[in-house]
Amino acid sequence: MKMMTTKYFLALFLSFLALTTMAQEESDIVEVYGLILTKGQSAQYAYVPFVTVAVKGSTRGTYANYEGMYSIVVKKGQTLSFSAVGFAPRDIVIPEDINGMYHTLTVEMEPAEINMEEITVFPWPDRNNLAAEFLAMQPNRAGQLEAIAKDNLDKKQLLAVANATDMDGKESSIQYLRQQASDYSYQGQQAPQSIFDPIAWGKFFNQWQKKKRTPKEEQMIKILEGENGN
Repeated sequence: MKMMTTKYFLALFLSFLALTTMAQEESDIVEVYGLILTKGQSAQYAYVPFVTVAVKGSTRGTYANYEGMYSIVVKKGQTLSFSAVGFAPRDIVIPEDINGMYHTLTVEMEPAEINMEEITVFPWPDRNNLAAEFLAMQPNRAGQLEAIAKDNLDKKQLLAVANATDMDGKESSIQYLRQQASDYSYQGQQAPQSIFDPIAWGKFFNQWQKKKRTPKEEQMIKILEGENGN
């Protein structure tokens, strides 16, 4: 009886393994990973850090790390777009005849030349001319510039600009790596929920108690306390 049970479980395991293998072979999902390089001095290859890797025609993508390593899951036949400041963008189509669920792709980026308009700098004729022009400036101009600088450094305005500005490659890479590290640390178990954290609740109540109440809130509290007393 024990031998029959063992054979049964062995046959069930082999069937499950065969089905899993067939599902992997028939899947159109593939993980693409590799390095992003460029030819540096003396024709030696160097890593290209923080390259944007996007799936063309979608909103999905990732970033290469500081050493030019990247990894992304795509469908076979999709196109990956590689772009970075100072390099010409590249589009690479992922083959549809890939066997398995992994595909290595090393990408070489070509440096791009950026032509800027010519700028001519004219010096002051002499020191006396510079002093005369400096004294001819409006007296309150310095105060106006200071006021403009203070407005530009306002915390609310800086926060609004920061929220409206997209992260660059380095910031996105750091956030992506932190998210991966967090996912790996809770792999195989349920991640803690902030709603069940007593420390978080304690901080919330402390901040709520310290919050300065408005006159209208004080009036409403007095009314509620009076109703409760009655």
